[in-house]
Amino acid sequence: MSRPPRISFAAPESPRSARERHTIGLGLIGLGTVGTGTARVFVEHQHEIERRLGCRLELKHVCSRSILKRRDLAWLGRDVKRARDWREVLRDPGVDVAIELVGAPSTALTIARAALQAGKHLVTANKLLVAEHGRELAERSAQARVNLGIEACVAGGTPVLHAIREGLAGEHFKALFGILNGTTNYILTEMEQRGCSFREALAEAQARGYAEPNPALDVEGHDARYKIAILAMLGFGRSVRVRDIPVQGITRIEQVDFAYAHKLRHTIRLIGAAQQRGERLMVFVRPMMIPDAAQLAGVHGATNGILMVGSKGGNTMITGRGAGGEATGVAVLSDVVEIARTILAGGASTSPLGYMHWRPGKLAPVGDNVVGAYLRLVVRDRPGILSRVCTILARHGINIDSVLQEPGHSKSRLPFVMTLEPTREERVAGAVRDIRRLPFLAAPPLTMPFAELP
Repeated sequence: MSRPPRISFAAPESPRSARERHTIGLGLIGLGTVGTGTARVFVEHQHEIERRLGCRLELKHVCSRSILKRRDLAWLGRDVKRARDWREVLRDPGVDVAIELVGAPSTALTIARAALQAGKHLVTANKLLVAEHGRELAERSAQARVNLGIEACVAGGTPVLHAIREGLAGEHFKALFGILNGTTNYILTEMEQRGCSFREALAEAQARGYAEPNPALDVEGHDARYKIAILAMLGFGRSVRVRDIPVQGITRIEQVDFAYAHKLRHTIRLIGAAQQRGERLMVFVRPMMIPDAAQLAGVHGATNGILMVGSKGGNTMITGRGAGGEATGVAVLSDVVEIARTILAGGASTSPLGYMHWRPGKLAPVGDNVVGAYLRLVVRDRPGILSRVCTILARHGINIDSVLQEPGHSKSRLPFVMTLEPTREERVAGAVRDIRRLPFLAAPPLTMPFAELP
């Protein structure tokens, strides 16, 4: 009786050896502040990142329009290819993950679409791109079976998007409140702590590199508006049009407002908020009066803080650096690591926005909100001012909680404050329109709602 043929089996390759021979190539497009910061963090942390992954990461290609003029890139290494045209990076077969860090939104969108079409995994830090086109890019990445990383779009090096998408995926959020712009928070806390003016604090922020020469995007609240739109998408699975989100900046805040805020045991912060209102969301960006005891009141300087209010797990607060090339670079590379792990595991793409099925992003009018309000008036002093203001407020059905007046101000420009009992914001807006017409005003009225925070 013949024996069956002998069959030999090769020893299976261990997961460790399989990973060690795998190299994942990166292509970096854009060498501005964030791009250079990302590259420096990668060079310094490469070995530690590879220890986490168990495979090799290589920066294969970098792109900048001014690449030929730069003489300070020796630290990247001689093997890194350099290009002026981003298309060269996407054509490179050695690039698995394209990192888009270009400032211009239209160019960033073109690069993002081309990268996904070329089958490259994509990481971006462009908040405007994701706020305006996030759903489209998520759908394109799913169709191409590649991953899209967006962690650096909100709060820089603070991993808030990952926390919402992964760590709190089982939660049902009631609200998200955030100090989302480091520049404005630096300005406000300098005004509060040093007693300087808005202009003085802004000039110092510019000198430190926190604010651009044209700071309008930050101080008018538009940067925070892009970020709260992204947070609303991840937190509630609703796509919100950025242009529909009401926005108010900090340019009219004066040092005297902090003096009054302290008397009321509050402080002032620029807040981006998204709150559930039945089947709608209330989303806005504006300065608010924050209770001293609230967690967000303790967020100082160029720091971001996001408070997530859950229905089951309670409140979760995350703070950290929200600006700077290297801090943002950490977030960019966290996306690279997550994508690399997916590549190594042979997994399919995942949704960067946390939802596969979306609901209509209908916004509730902010005017329907019922809140107490801070009303600051600057007047040329004369008899009967308080009586006329009170008559207008009464006509709009608004009750006064208190009247405050700091001594020592000029009679020609005298500030005083009224705090208003909770009422619909549209009533306050109507009253302010009437107060604006009063002949003794030396400046337009300023209103801020009192935030009701846990």
